[in-house]
Amino acid sequence: MITLKNITKTYGGAAQVQALKGINLTIDDGEIFGIIGKSGAGKSTLVRCINMLEKPTSGQVIIDDKDLTKMNESQLRAERKNIGMIFQHFNLLSSRTVAENIAFPLELVGASKDVIEKKVASLLDLVGLSDRAGNYPSQLSGGQKQRTALGRAMAMQPKLLLLDEPFSALDPDMRRQCHDLFQQYIVKSQTATILVTHSPEEAAALGDKTIVFARTGGVIEDVRKNK
Repeated sequence: MITLKNITKTYGGAAQVQALKGINLTIDDGEIFGIIGKSGAGKSTLVRCINMLEKPTSGQVIIDDKDLTKMNESQLRAERKNIGMIFQHFNLLSSRTVAENIAFPLELVGASKDVIEKKVASLLDLVGLSDRAGNYPSQLSGGQKQRTALGRAMAMQPKLLLLDEPFSALDPDMRRQCHDLFQQYIVKSQTATILVTHSPEEAAALGDKTIVFARTGGVIEDVRKNK
């Protein structure tokens, strides 16, 4: 379970800008929250505060009863292993193959070669890229890059998955394929998920609930049940 308690984020000195204003959410295992709102409404800021890439000005981020806001940097690095992230522009390592990109987080935690090989083979099969294992990102389509990014995010079996506009750069056919793959993974893994998107239709199709951020920024205006 993921719980956000009264999250605020303020930038600036004398001319302060409040990017987030009292965000409260509870996300159960296997639940998908779609977050929509205008540009500048605070959606991506919230994602960065959840994984503590930006520290909230106040409030608590609690994952499985552990408050990330009270952790030091060493503790946060360990806890971030339980948080997967997928971005709009994939953020793949251009000098590594598909298989090596997926293996990367496992290498960082010192997994054995046998464990990495078995895990990567399983993930390549899951995301439908076994025949592309030796290709580099420059040799992939947009959909293949995004499936590689999903495989990499799944490698650590995260408790929480954060998706920041992950499908917006894809054409409609690739978007539908990635939607289907994403939903299959969430059903199987029961991972709590936050999906940031500009598309109300995408949020409604994929999310169990849709959170609407107010246009003025950083305020939850509405929470809609989709299913």
